[in-house]
Amino acid sequence: MGLFKAYDVRGVFPDQLNAPIAFRIGYGFAKLLGQDSDDPTVVVGIDARPTGPLLASAFMDGLATGGAKADFIGPCSTPMLYWAAAGRAPGAQGGAMITASHNPAKYNGIKFCREDAIPIAYDTGLSEIEELAGSAPEPPKSWAADPVVSLRPPADVGDSPVAAPFGLNPTVFDGYVQHLRRFVKRTPDKLKVAIDPANGMGGVYLGFLRSLGLELHAINTDFDGSFPNHEANPSRLDNLKPLCSLVRDQKCALGIAIDGDADRAVFIDETGTPVGQDMITALLGVELLKRHKGAAVLYDLRSSRAVSDAIEAAGGRPLRERVGHSYMKATMRKVGCVFGGELAGHYYFKDNFYADSAIIAVIEVLNAMGLSGEPLSELIKPLRKYAQTGEVNFKVANTDAVFAKVQEAYKDAAIDLLDGITVSYPEWWFNLRASNTEPLVRLNLEAGSREQVQAKFKEVSALIGTPEE
Repeated sequence: MGLFKAYDVRGVFPDQLNAPIAFRIGYGFAKLLGQDSDDPTVVVGIDARPTGPLLASAFMDGLATGGAKADFIGPCSTPMLYWAAAGRAPGAQGGAMITASHNPAKYNGIKFCREDAIPIAYDTGLSEIEELAGSAPEPPKSWAADPVVSLRPPADVGDSPVAAPFGLNPTVFDGYVQHLRRFVKRTPDKLKVAIDPANGMGGVYLGFLRSLGLELHAINTDFDGSFPNHEANPSRLDNLKPLCSLVRDQKCALGIAIDGDADRAVFIDETGTPVGQDMITALLGVELLKRHKGAAVLYDLRSSRAVSDAIEAAGGRPLRERVGHSYMKATMRKVGCVFGGELAGHYYFKDNFYADSAIIAVIEVLNAMGLSGEPLSELIKPLRKYAQTGEVNFKVANTDAVFAKVQEAYKDAAIDLLDGITVSYPEWWFNLRASNTEPLVRLNLEAGSREQVQAKFKEVSALIGTPEE
């Protein structure tokens, strides 16, 4: 189908993903789960995209045709879906979240998990779903956009500052909030915090954050899956500019940007400066090691060497993994890692079914600030040991040819091929990998000084091509 990626299904609606295809995919998922259960139940959720209700209806018809029951929980964040599948309904055999995450509004997709929120990647079930979908019977000729849903914040929360926004399943929402409260240790009282949920599902958490005693300054809070103000992708610096300005204008101590389905978070310090997600991984890894002595902490291979330095110094075991939530979660489960972080802003927690959650990452950053009494910039300062390019994208005609050229040019280096190609020297290193979601190759380069980064970036990019603006 061309929709099945490394760890989810994703495509443009309706040309690539539409109701008949969603029906077939639902059928394939039911048949996959039916290999281990006679009567599988699948928890199904949607994000704020307007195409979600239609795709959910078709997908659930496919589930029923394939012999599975659907437990539709309505609009939610992806981490809420994981909780609903693993924590609220431990009898469920799987979960499916209708979302395209941070992609533009014209996209939609599906993220899958098994029981206990165990992710399904292409090599652990998605390829089978794709094959089984091909044997689905002829789908109905049309679907109504049913279940019809409408999302809006409560008009008056009264004495309950954590009321579920209209359109959310209140039982799921209330249960998830109780789950979140288990992570709260000591968040700063009356802290001024700016937040931009980008009109996505992160808006469901505003009341919860206020209940922690925060003075919240929020923008782009209406649930609108057309993302009218900017793409719900906090990895792009342009999308962070309004939030950075809000932090500075309101003299906030922290800024929080959340992606479309609220499984990723990016943080802004009190100066209005974005903090690298690998720096947050190091910070939270060290904080969690204070509670879990000697535990393993996982990080993706694009992260700064400062991450492994900090984890080792805190007495933990730093472990490196390829990019992608399904790979990170599988390794975390296998090893029993207490925490993991990716450069894209996914943060994974052992006590959250080894799954990622933007709001739990927010809680842990607030814990670190509250327990230390330090602003975020001071907490991060000791971790800023190296200079970095950040992630730079290149469009190339032949990825394999570029990788071969790079490997030949640096054959005297330490090279590994865990994910793309990582080239390491004592004083500098870089990783070049193909994107799993876009037709790009991505370069991350780090060195001991800004001058060396600039020189090495010029050298490496000459082998690749012209970076995107």
